[in-house]
Amino acid sequence: MKKRVVQILLALLVIIYRKTWFWWIFNHFSARFVVASREFFQILAFLEFIVILLAMLYLLVFEGKKILELKWKWRYLVYLLLAYGVSYLSDIVFSFLTPATSNQIALNELTEITGRQELPYLLLIVCLLGPITEELVYRGVLMNTFLKDSPWYGDVLLSACVFGYVHVSSGLTPLAFFTYASGGAICAFLYRKTHSLYYPILLHIMINITAFWDLWVLLFSGS
Repeated sequence: MKKRVVQILLALLVIIYRKTWFWWIFNHFSARFVVASREFFQILAFLEFIVILLAMLYLLVFEGKKILELKWKWRYLVYLLLAYGVSYLSDIVFSFLTPATSNQIALNELTEITGRQELPYLLLIVCLLGPITEELVYRGVLMNTFLKDSPWYGDVLLSACVFGYVHVSSGLTPLAFFTYASGGAICAFLYRKTHSLYYPILLHIMINITAFWDLWVLLFSGS
């Protein structure tokens, strides 16, 4: 019982840190640098890396080494591709139904002021470190601590709701919430079906690369 209480408290600390304290610390250290400068992104990348280490340490302590094992089956690849297809189509639908969320607006503004030399840092964060961090926290830590393997998929629902909330909490509207929550649900369901964090991480990376495809083309175009 005591171990369970400690586990829950530590899980909440990791989740709250990623949602709030993370940005307080980041804003403190990045305040003296120009927004979207190399130093700005380096600090952000360093803090994301710390979250990754914290989440992995938590999972290793409470779930064991098996949590980081790659489980391969051909049907898992099919699940991954289906999940990507559903996510891609849902993004198209939601783009017509919802205005840009506060999170998306902030990201668009950051993208617009990012110089060519700093572009690799931005893409590293939004297309690699960010997805890894969020999947470890909102799928790994959250789903393995609360309602784990719930017969009515409560862990998937909880993960989707938390994921939706943290992305639109500063501009919460039902449609904006559902846009992010649906993406979180797809990643959570994929994790539930594969029991491997590598697949939702890869899915999240694929989704973000697609979302920022124009920046990747710009980065490698040489123009």
